[in-house]
Amino acid sequence: MIGTTKSLLTGTVAAAFLVTMAAAPAHASTETYHCFTTGAGGATTVQNWHVGESGKNIGVHLGVHDNKADGHHVRIRLVGKKIGGTPVNYKWRANYDGNGSYKAWDTYFLNTGMLMVGVQVARFEGDTLLHSCTDWPET
Repeated sequence: MIGTTKSLLTGTVAAAFLVTMAAAPAHASTETYHCFTTGAGGATTVQNWHVGESGKNIGVHLGVHDNKADGHHVRIRLVGKKIGGTPVNYKWRANYDGNGSYKAWDTYFLNTGMLMVGVQVARFEGDTLLHSCTDWPET
């Protein structure tokens, strides 16, 4: 489950990040990942990720930029994998404001045995995904 608090920031950021518990140090870490696809870019920062802290809320900042005047909108979402490889897809956050616009959200996810989390950025026509990218940590 992802909570939601919306905040608007300035600047251009690209989308997609990832943090892996398996490679994380024993102390809290903050990780930022990003990616670009046709017409969209974004970034995500995961805050205070602790190894072995199942049941804790983990802070996340998502930001997506629409960089193409094409009539399509852009979206960003947190994605993950649980221990054992089960995929988890969180809800999409959409930016409908058009070319040159940027939207950001401060949110969280409940760590329920996540092995890794990342971000996916995409360009959409209605509910049809046209292009996307995902950034995961190197293992």
